[in-house]
Amino acid sequence: MVIQFFKRNLIKRSVFLLGMIIALSCDDRNPQEVQKAYITLQGQDRIAVLDINAGEVIHYIDVDFTNIGDMPHYIVIDETHNYWYCTLIANGAVLKFDLQTDAMVDSVFVGNMPALMALDEEREYLYVSRFMPMMGMSTASQLVHKIDTQNMTIVGTVNVGADSPHGIALSSDGNTLWVASNQASHFFKIDTDRFGDSSYQPQNFPIGSDVPSSFEINDGFYNALELELNNDDTKLYVSCSNSMEVRVFDTVTGDSLNTFFTGIMPWHFQLSKDDTQLFVTNRMANNITVIDIATEDVSTLSHSSMDMLHGCALSGNDDLLVVTSSGSGNAYVYDTEKETLLYTIKLGNDKTADPIPTGAAIVQ
Repeated sequence: MVIQFFKRNLIKRSVFLLGMIIALSCDDRNPQEVQKAYITLQGQDRIAVLDINAGEVIHYIDVDFTNIGDMPHYIVIDETHNYWYCTLIANGAVLKFDLQTDAMVDSVFVGNMPALMALDEEREYLYVSRFMPMMGMSTASQLVHKIDTQNMTIVGTVNVGADSPHGIALSSDGNTLWVASNQASHFFKIDTDRFGDSSYQPQNFPIGSDVPSSFEINDGFYNALELELNNDDTKLYVSCSNSMEVRVFDTVTGDSLNTFFTGIMPWHFQLSKDDTQLFVTNRMANNITVIDIATEDVSTLSHSSMDMLHGCALSGNDDLLVVTSSGSGNAYVYDTEKETLLYTIKLGNDKTADPIPTGAAIVQ
C-alpha cells in the first residue's frame, strides 16, 4: 500500500518539481561553481540540497509520504547513472531520485527500519542495513537487503544472525560486503553472490577479545556505528561509539591492526581518498577528531554551536568536509587543509519541527 501511495504521488511531485526547476533556472548561479551536498532532515521529512561552495541552501525536497514521520536517514549518490538514494527509517522504504532534477523516480519497501547503504555503481546494486536502538526506537532485525537499482526490486536478503546490522561497507570489486552489529560486538564478511541463500551464514569476527564468542549475545561492549574500507580493501575501519575509538582490522584474517582513540561516542567518519587522514564526528564530545593515519597525530575541529554531531562527507578532492549536527539543526563546512570553519548553515528554519540533520553526501 505504501508503494502504491508513492506511485500515485509521482505525478503531483513531478509537477511541483517542474515548477521548482523553472524557478531555479532563473537563478544567477554558475553551475560550474556549485558543489552540491545532500542532507537528510530526519525531523522534518525533507532533504536539504546545499551549495557548499557558497555555504547556503539551494532548495528542499519533501519526502513526507505518510504524514506520521517517515524519517529520512541516509543518502548515497550514484554519479555513474545520475541517481541518488535515501532511506526512510520509520517508513521502511528506500527512495530513488534523479540527480539532475531531484525528482523521485522509484521506490522499494524493505520494512523494519532501513538505515545505512552501500552502493555498487558498476553492477547497479544497493545494500541496505538496519537501524539500531536510538531516540526511543529499536529494531531486532538481523537482515541485510540487496536491491537491484535498475528496477528497484529486492534481489535477496542475508540474515547475519545478530541484531541491528548497522555499519556497512562494500569492497571495490563488489564481491564482499562488510556489516557490523551495533548490539553484538561482531562484524561479518558477506559474499554478495550469496544473497537469497537462506542456508548461508556469513563469516564473523569479534571486535575485541573481551566480547562473548557468540554473536547472538547483545553485549553492547563496542556499539559499532559505521564501517569504511581503505583503497585496496585490505583494512576495515570500525567506529566504536561505546569504547570511544576507531578500530582497524585486517580484511583477510580479521585481526586487529590498530586503534585510534577519539572523542566521546565516535559516530560517522570519512577516510580521505589517499588513506592518509580520518575524520570522525564525536556525537557527545560535539567535535570532529582528525587523525593522521601514518603518524597517529590528532587534531580537533569544533564550534560552540555544535550539538549531537551525526554525519559527515568529504568533497571529491578532500578539501571540504561537511558535518551534520542533529542537536543544533546546522550543517558545518570545513576547509580540511587549513582546518578552519568556512560556513555554518542553518537548516529547515522555515518549519516549526526541529530538522534533525543526519546523513550527508556530496556530489563528487
